[in-house]
Amino acid sequence: MSRTVRTAAFASAALALVALATPSQAASTTGALMLTHVRPNAAGADTRDGTQLNLNGEYFVIKNVTTRTINTSGYVPDITTNTYGRALPSYYLPAGAKAYVHTGSGRHYRDSAGAHHIYRGYARHVLLNTSTAKNPDLRLKKPGSPDDNTATGSITTCNWNTAADGTTYAC
Repeated sequence: MSRTVRTAAFASAALALVALATPSQAASTTGALMLTHVRPNAAGADTRDGTQLNLNGEYFVIKNVTTRTINTSGYVPDITTNTYGRALPSYYLPAGAKAYVHTGSGRHYRDSAGAHHIYRGYARHVLLNTSTAKNPDLRLKKPGSPDDNTATGSITTCNWNTAADGTTYAC
């Protein structure tokens, strides 16, 4: 094999390794939890005859980015256009695990595929289907932070602009 061919083969292999190691869109956090995905617009209609539908089809996903179990209690999901949020309930999320944080009610659990599910207990949809001029659309804040539409206490954020019906967005 000629030196030129070996050099070209080596360069191609090196580029392939770099491509594998570099995510196309990397989420970030300054805390123990990171927002990774959001489904702000549950599939189908939000209401019918005044009744809220498919509340648990609206969710966001958090990941424990530490090497220890984290209690989600007190972390504040701050939705940009309102201040009626409530802190996350107590749930022990193992190191490296992801949890779907559903809008509606249910029993917190780990499913057979290993995914964790946490329920916020709202009786109405709370995530935005259509974004406003404010960015980001959702902030996750450290425990004790205000739900005040500011960056104070933010550890990770997510923006999705206009949400298509039943679509999940990467943060």
